[in-house]
Amino acid sequence: MTTQTFQHLTPYLWVTQSPIFATNSGILIDAGQACLIDPGITEEEIRGIARFTLEQGASVQTIILTHGHWDHLLGPEYFPGVRVIAHTEYKHTLAQRSEAILQQISSWEAQAGILRSQPLRLPQPTLAFESVLHVHLGQYDLQLIPAPGHAADQIAIYEAERGMLWAGDMLSDAEIPLVSHNLSAYQDTLARLSALDVRVLIPGHGMPTDDPVEIRARLDGDQEYLQSLSTQVHAAVRAGKTLAETVEACAGIPFRQPEENAGPHRLNVESAFVELGGICETPAVGWMREEG
Repeated sequence: MTTQTFQHLTPYLWVTQSPIFATNSGILIDAGQACLIDPGITEEEIRGIARFTLEQGASVQTIILTHGHWDHLLGPEYFPGVRVIAHTEYKHTLAQRSEAILQQISSWEAQAGILRSQPLRLPQPTLAFESVLHVHLGQYDLQLIPAPGHAADQIAIYEAERGMLWAGDMLSDAEIPLVSHNLSAYQDTLARLSALDVRVLIPGHGMPTDDPVEIRARLDGDQEYLQSLSTQVHAAVRAGKTLAETVEACAGIPFRQPEENAGPHRLNVESAFVELGGICETPAVGWMREEG
């Protein structure tokens, strides 16, 4: 059993990382109030977050869900009655994909040997917002910023005084941008986030960093990857290339950790091909095939 650790990144922020997908959960505490970001991912880890919060003399007031992918939704059931905040699009995600999300969770739990005593109910938002939402935590102002691209309902969380950016499933040192929603929206999101003063960066998966060189490298690198993806898929579609020819044409686009990310890169190309007007006889390609 791995000992759960809590990394203290700012005066108010601790991060704990699950070995499952290197998934990060946030604990923000000030003035006896606690706000959790995507608490997960196993029951033991979530209960560990609850114990840690109590040990800090705080009570959980709020849970923020960065988006509606299954690996970010497992925590709220352990905090009944706590306010849950998500983007308005999250409600649409639940309306359209609840059955698929529950099946993904069930499959993962079966593989992990997890037995439930009662069925999971997907978390319903207490507060859903559309534009930037300000949430106060003691003396700190958290800005919840719509950040579509990876998911339609994704948000990022920014706190200006310490330059803290919780980036959802973006800006990872391990993953390339996973464009499972919309390429153009993802590019717009990164352009907006790049204008912020970011001094502490936490991705949904991978290593947090307060190294300014690393932060800038991730922002620039992911924007360059998406621009290359857009440019080359656009060119292939204009030239009348097939999906297979487009995938081959984009094989030379550089991205981090090629062995681990070759599959996601192909899914990105396939999804971008359809988004940018490519003609494909197969209805489910790219991330549509993965998400069911």
